[in-house]
Amino acid sequence: MTDALARLRPWRQGADWIAVVYALTSGLYPLLNPTCFDVVADPGPLHAPLPHLLWHLVLVGVILVVPPLLRRQERWPARLLGVIAIPLMFPIFYAEQEFLGVVFRDFGDSFDPWLIQLEERLFGGQPSLAWSRHMPWPWLYELMEFAYFTYYVFGLFALALIWRTGQRPAARNWALTAAMVRDLVAVMLTCYAWYTFFPVWGPKYFHYLGIAGSIPEEGLTGWLFHDIMVFIHANGALSGAAFPSSHVAGSMVSWWWGWKVAPRHRWWLTTLWVLLCLSIVYCRYHYVVDLIAGVAWGGLVMALTSRLMAMPRDGLRNDG
Repeated sequence: MTDALARLRPWRQGADWIAVVYALTSGLYPLLNPTCFDVVADPGPLHAPLPHLLWHLVLVGVILVVPPLLRRQERWPARLLGVIAIPLMFPIFYAEQEFLGVVFRDFGDSFDPWLIQLEERLFGGQPSLAWSRHMPWPWLYELMEFAYFTYYVFGLFALALIWRTGQRPAARNWALTAAMVRDLVAVMLTCYAWYTFFPVWGPKYFHYLGIAGSIPEEGLTGWLFHDIMVFIHANGALSGAAFPSSHVAGSMVSWWWGWKVAPRHRWWLTTLWVLLCLSIVYCRYHYVVDLIAGVAWGGLVMALTSRLMAMPRDGLRNDG
């Protein structure tokens, strides 16, 4: 068994170790406040401190074995699945914010009042309210909801640009893919760590705070992508996961790598990313300071990973 694990060592990458650290620490949090699981509407067998920790230990084992095993395969679908395996686990880690977000602070005891006061001082009001009320146009709302939705496929855009542009050898494209995934994992998991310690709800909960009416109450509506985002938020959105904006920070990683590898495509990729950043404010998902923090955090984390983790040589070897 030890020898088999040792043989996988050359195929482990920086993203794996980032995920291992996150899985271990987030597995331990509920031990500090076992009542955090009380907020779960339909608790299951893993919604208790020790089962939660054991599940995370299993997840660590999976991270250390399955992605490296896939990366050593010759067939590209298996190899690609191994490279992007950790981002495919993001929904698991995000869903856990439902109870990890109340380990250190009670439900509803968010930092929103601080950020609301900060926006008042910086802008003299709430930009998300002022903008959407000044321009309550269905076509604009639909455009912004579309831009917001592109967050879920921005990584695919970057992958397509890595593999379908330029005249790079395949080994270089594997290296670029692994480096982008490394940065994406570092940015997203550190954002999730922020949410555990610094829960912020964002302007979409202004009606709960008594500051403004809800989006439907104020007459803001769109069409297809509005309906899509309503469905997504009704079935997967969590309170307390607004600062910094992972929509901005995560998509910034894909935008940056797309910018680097495909100069001819910078115009549309940048336009789309800017619209995405604006949409989080117009659609009342985030404060402006969430946007600023997302850009700053994404840039800082990518600078650190590029400095502390060497560029992968071929996408299969250990990148530090």
